[in-house]
Amino acid sequence: PYTGADGNQYLLNLIDTPGHVDFSYEVSRALASCEGALIIVDATQGVEAQTLANLYIAMEHDLSIIPVINKIDLPSAEIDWVKNQIEEDLGLDKDEALQVSAKAGTGVDQIFEAIVKGIPAPESEGNGQFKALIFDSHYDSFRGTIIHFRIFEGNIKKGDKIMFMSNKASYKVEEVGLFQISRI
Repeated sequence: PYTGADGNQYLLNLIDTPGHVDFSYEVSRALASCEGALIIVDATQGVEAQTLANLYIAMEHDLSIIPVINKIDLPSAEIDWVKNQIEEDLGLDKDEALQVSAKAGTGVDQIFEAIVKGIPAPESEGNGQFKALIFDSHYDSFRGTIIHFRIFEGNIKKGDKIMFMSNKASYKVEEVGLFQISRI
């Protein structure tokens, strides 16, 4: 949950994708479940090949894109050089690039405000039939396979039967959860 500068409460679902180009399939699956993407560029290294590859994937999915320059607090940061790369190499407006330091916390609030202002909320198709996209999974030795998915339409609860369209396999839902950051 995030309370915006406008006083409204927003529920943000954020997915951290792998930055390495070898994970393009995983990145594509994750971005297919999103409305927008933060394209993060290191202020000391500039635009790298995987940044460009991930931008193209985001553009293929017609996502709203927010450029972010990270590590601005480092002595070797070259912010103007990176801004020019963002405009020339990525084709994004350099003046819209947010400048942040995740380590120092500088500019993090700007990111959240840019998300609530620049990335549209999810829209429903309105037919009510359950429709979701699996974007990740992992195995838990006590629970079995846990799938991570984005619901596009309908809802799901414990006991429901679902079918995976890729192989027409049906499963009973044993447990439903919601990813949420816990504050200590």
